[in-house]
Formats: sequence, structure tokens, C-alpha cells
Amino acid sequence: SLVEVLKVAAAYSFNQATKDKVMNILGRVKRPNLAEGDRTTSTLVGLDCQNHEESHQLDDAWHLLYNDCLSALQICIDGDLKHFHKARYMLAQGLYKRGGTGDVEKAKDEISFCFKSSRSSFTINMWEIDSTTKKGRRRAAGVGGSKRALEVNLPESSRKFITCIRKYLLFYLKLLEETGDVCTLDRAYVFIRVDRRFSLCLEDLVPVALGRYLKTLISSMLLVPHSSASVTRSSPEQILEKMFTLFMEQGTLWSDMCSLPDIKCPELTETSLYGYLHQYLYALERDVKLEILEGINEKIRKRCKNPKLSNGCSTGVFKHASVAWCRSLIISLVLITPLRSDACVQTAADMDNYQLLCVDLQTNEFWNSSFGDATHLASLETKWNSLLSQVKHVIIKKTSEENLDTANSLLRSAYSFYRDSSSIVLTSGINLFWVPARSITTGQYQPGTDGIEIVDMSVPRKLLMWAYTLLHGRCSNISAVVKYCEENVKVKSKKATAGLSSSSATCALTAPAGQSGGSKDGMTSSHGGCEAGIASSVNAQSSALPEASVDPGTNAGPASGESQRILSTAQQLHHCNNNNTVAERTFDLNDDADPEKF
Repeated sequence: SLVEVLKVAAAYSFNQATKDKVMNILGRVKRPNLAEGDRTTSTLVGLDCQNHEESHQLDDAWHLLYNDCLSALQICIDGDLKHFHKARYMLAQGLYKRGGTGDVEKAKDEISFCFKSSRSSFTINMWEIDSTTKKGRRRAAGVGGSKRALEVNLPESSRKFITCIRKYLLFYLKLLEETGDVCTLDRAYVFIRVDRRFSLCLEDLVPVALGRYLKTLISSMLLVPHSSASVTRSSPEQILEKMFTLFMEQGTLWSDMCSLPDIKCPELTETSLYGYLHQYLYALERDVKLEILEGINEKIRKRCKNPKLSNGCSTGVFKHASVAWCRSLIISLVLITPLRSDACVQTAADMDNYQLLCVDLQTNEFWNSSFGDATHLASLETKWNSLLSQVKHVIIKKTSEENLDTANSLLRSAYSFYRDSSSIVLTSGINLFWVPARSITTGQYQPGTDGIEIVDMSVPRKLLMWAYTLLHGRCSNISAVVKYCEENVKVKSKKATAGLSSSSATCALTAPAGQSGGSKDGMTSSHGGCEAGIASSVNAQSSALPEASVDPGTNAGPASGESQRILSTAQQLHHCNNNNTVAERTFDLNDDADPEKF
């Protein structure tokens, strides 16, 4: 019976007090044996009430024995036995399965000793158990008499050690997810991928770590309460950004990751994950984060030489990123485009043959998309459609003085968009046409009228001409614009190269003189710091001699007493402390100090 089993377990209790309590509880439990004829309904009902009370007593006894086992395991990791990882793992398992308040956090703290150090929040802090040395002897302080020594005398092979690491790591990742420790999961995911010592043994666990990490990020974003979330939550935008970064790093693993038994759940499917990526792109587009969108498309271009050949879900994300970049660029151009053309009427009236660039936006073409979420697309339309709808046959002029820097930045972004051959842009919606200056005075410059020339080219070229006109106030043709942008890129490249060359030359000129010195046989001296001091002192004192004592055409020997004194001084300087000289050299190089000050 259960009572007899508990009595046997209590006989081997770690603490004597626990044994006494359990035996006392079990002694009060009575199990009457009824004959077949005595098993009436009333008798069985009374026994059920009695059994209910006895079940509580048995539960109390069981919990006392369970806690006694945890106390025994705690002794196995105290003091010199702190690296006895097998006992620590069992203690963490025991705390986790006990399921009390805060037990999950306690279990994580216990097992985390194997995966962190004073220098890193995540590393493998475990060693193989050596059976050849007896260590870990522990004697309780203040207790008289002999006490049995606790020794770790269990041989462990490398294969078993790696198995333990994998088993403990899987359990630790589970605890990190349940406690919502996003920061440690991030470090664990990076460590498993790049660590040189254990990456070969743990590389197949990368999808598990990635799945746990993503589940925790999603739970944190949705504000799902954890049992004990001790980590400060990030904003939804930061979490979405991190998820997109993970997609760019390990997007090929998402399909396999979602099918893992430990990761598979209704909240984490491949479709839902890609939905979060589209949500992030919509957030960037809503706030017109043009630079971030440009950087994302640059990463996509570097990762996939032809994004159109990627799988279906990834291709949808790549298309969305390109269209979001295009729409954000258009919105940014509209924000600095003067929407009133009254200021240029008088000046343009005298230009009979001068052509002006006019823009017309068809906003109904902007918000049609075969990917993404219709709800987010509708919110974008609500926010920006009122502004974009004002761009109807607007003459593009030079922007205001305070927006010139912005126009220059937009021209650079438009040129990057033009050069990105993989960009998947809007098919229509942006109309450019040339308008004679004389037509502005009459206000009749509708497409199709006499003298109006439609600009028939791709969307990236149209955006490039638009941005160039905002910066310079005029635009002749697309070839001139492209040539201007290419020249700017070349100038910046030359400036960057010249800057690197000048910095290298400056470092060479400011280096200590001892580094360029050599020994008398033409080989570099190993005591460069000492001989630098010798050479500088000899040269300094030689310069103090009369000009007649130095013949620039000959290597004259030390004929005078003054020269003898110089050489004797040099011999004394040769026996300087090498360690101090090396330290001075290092200081000079790092701090750009003057060598003559030392």
C-alpha cells in the first residue's frame, strides 16, 4: 500500500526531524479491512470521508519527503561540490516538478549556474567529472564526531558529458521561456550558433533555441503574463525589429522550427510569423522610417542576389519591403514639395521655351497590394491619402532652404533605389510630364493638351528626377541626373580613400623614432625603445657641437674629448630598463603623445 511505501522512504530520510514527522503522520492513518458483507452503502460513504482526510495526511507526508530529497540534493552542490552538475540538474528538475509558487524561477537559478559566468550571461560553465581525484570533501562546522565524506567519484566520458550538456541546455531553454527571460534567450541563441568549442555538438539545437526565443518575444509583445517575469519588457516596435533581424539571419530555419514537437503550438505557425514581419514593415511605413527601410532592402539584396527566386512567404516579405521603401520615398518627397505654384508664375512667364517638370499622383494605385494585411494597409491609406491626394498637376520647384538637406538625403536614397535592380516597385500611380513655361500662365497644363510631354520611364527614374528637381529647381533629362549622382558617389569615395590615406600617413609620422631605427649591421634591433633613446640623445648632443666638428660628407670618428663624453653617455644609456621603455612606446602609440616628453 501507499502507506507502507512512504514508511520505507521515511526510513531513509536525510533529516531525522523529517523522518519523525512522517512516521507520526503515517501512524495516525488507519486502513480498515471490511468483509464482503460489511460493504454497505452507508459504510462506504463513511469510509470515503475518512479516506478524504487520510489523503490530505498522505499528501503532507509525501511533500515532507519530497522536500527532504531536495535538501539532500542541495548538500551535493554546496562548497567544493558546486560543479557537480548532475546533482544540480536533478535539484532543478525537482524544484520545477514540485510546482510551487516561484519554483520555476528557483529551478532556473539553480541550473543557470551551469550556463553563466562572471564574464558572460551565457556560456558553458561545466567540466567533466574526474574519477581519479577525490575532491569535494565536506565536513559540517561545529558538529562533533566523524561524518561521512561526500565525494564525487563518478567517472564520466566525453560522450556522456556532451549528452549532459545537451539535456541540461534543453531544460534551461524551457525554463527561460517560461520565465520570460528574453535577454538570456538572446545570448543563448547567439552562443549556440557561434561558440567554437561546442557549436559542432549543439548546432542541431539552434532551431530549438530560435523557437523558444521567438515564442518568448511574441508572448512579451502580446503582454501574456508569465509565472515570474523579472525582465523589463521591450516595446512592440523593438520586438518586431528583433523578429525581423532573426528572419534575416535564420529565415531558412523557420519552416523546420515550427514543426518541432517542443516548439509547435497554435500561436507559433509559419503564417503567423510572417504576419509579424509584415506588421513591422507597416509600422516603418506608417512612421516613414526611410533610412531603416533602405537598410532592410540593402540587406535583402546582399542576402539574396535574386529575391524573386525565394520561397513564397519570403518573396512576399521582400516585395513588401521594396514597396514600403518606394511608398515612404514618395511620401517623403511630397512632404517637402511646394504644393502651390503661384510663386513661379511671374518668373516663368518670360520663359517661352523653358520646360518645367510636373507631377501627378494617382493615389488609388498606391494601396492595392497582393500581400500583407488589408487592415494595416487601410490604416496607411487613412493617414497619408489626404496628403497624397493634393499632388494633382503640381509643378516641381526647388524646395525651401530649411529642407535642402532633406532633399539632398532624399536624392541619395532615390539613387540607391534606382540602382537596386531587385526592387519591386509600384507599376503605376506616379505621372510626370514636361510642361512649357508659357502654359503655366494660363493654368492649362493637363496631360494630352498641346505642348505637354508625358515622361515615359520607370518609377525609380521618375523618383530620381523628382528628388533632383527639388534640390536644384530644374531638371533637363534623366541622363544628366544619373551622371550627377554618379559623380557625387565618386567624389565621396575619393574623399573616403584620401581620409584613410591621410590617417595612415599621420600614424606613420607620429610613431616613435625608435621604431624606424636599426642596429649597425642593418638589422632591426630588438631593443628599439632603448636605442631610440640613445639615438635621440646622441643626435641632440651632436647638434650642440660647433659646426666645424661635424663633417657632413664623412663619417668622422670621436676625435675630441667632447665626442668621447658623448659616446660614454650613450653606453650608459644603452643599459636602460627595457620594460619601462616598451611601456612608453605603447603609451605613445595609443595616446599620440610626443616622444620628446618622456
